[in-house]
Amino acid sequence: MERSASGLSGQGAASLGTTNNFVLAKLRDNGKFSGAILDLGAGTGYFTRLLSSEREKSGKKPGEGLKACDIAGGAFKADGVEFKECDANDGLPYADGEFDAVVAIEVFEHTRAPYDVIAEVHRVLKPGGLLIFSVPNPGHALSRVKFLFSGHFHMFPSPSIKPENGGRISGHIAALPYQYWNYGLRRAGFKNIELHRDRAKRSASMIAALIWPFTKLATSRHVARIARREPPLYAETHEVARAANSWEALTSRSLVMVAAKA
Repeated sequence: MERSASGLSGQGAASLGTTNNFVLAKLRDNGKFSGAILDLGAGTGYFTRLLSSEREKSGKKPGEGLKACDIAGGAFKADGVEFKECDANDGLPYADGEFDAVVAIEVFEHTRAPYDVIAEVHRVLKPGGLLIFSVPNPGHALSRVKFLFSGHFHMFPSPSIKPENGGRISGHIAALPYQYWNYGLRRAGFKNIELHRDRAKRSASMIAALIWPFTKLATSRHVARIARREPPLYAETHEVARAANSWEALTSRSLVMVAAKA
């Protein structure tokens, strides 16, 4: 569960710098930046080191208040950070209400039961705690076209069951578009769910521009049909249905979501 960009201290990652910067900003904006934070699926520790370095500027000791875990820890390196090896599919080795925030960058798409993992994150968060995560977006316009012709979403090839491939793109086994991540968050008890875009994918944006009028029309008809046939379901999901076909969902390389524990 690695992240990619230019490395910090010589070790790189598998997520965009824009995603990392967004996570840092959200932690600050929500008053969680100096709290107890778990980096879930930390890989080599790129984001952990980045966060620790930023917190040191405000007087924190290296690694103070930070914990990290991943399915394998041989490559992890971050001074002062308590690291545990764990398979998130089997639960998280932390106490109830232990963290002010949990960060999971490009992790949940590797999990066999992502809804259960999200529920575990909810358990280890304090009331009012924050989950920030990113996942590849199988619902952007290019991915929808690829699935139409190939039967595979973008960045979701036929998956491998070999453990050594678990952290690679062939280890992407949860090809969920936005509405299903939203469901998992609501099911676990999260509130104030936000959808953000990490970076517009150029090819997806070009296709989205062509299909935009048809997508808007189809979404409106879908929502109107639900409102007519099942008003309670409409009340629960109409905003989710619209967000699933929003410009952000149609063009973003990855989905970036923020949600709070009530």
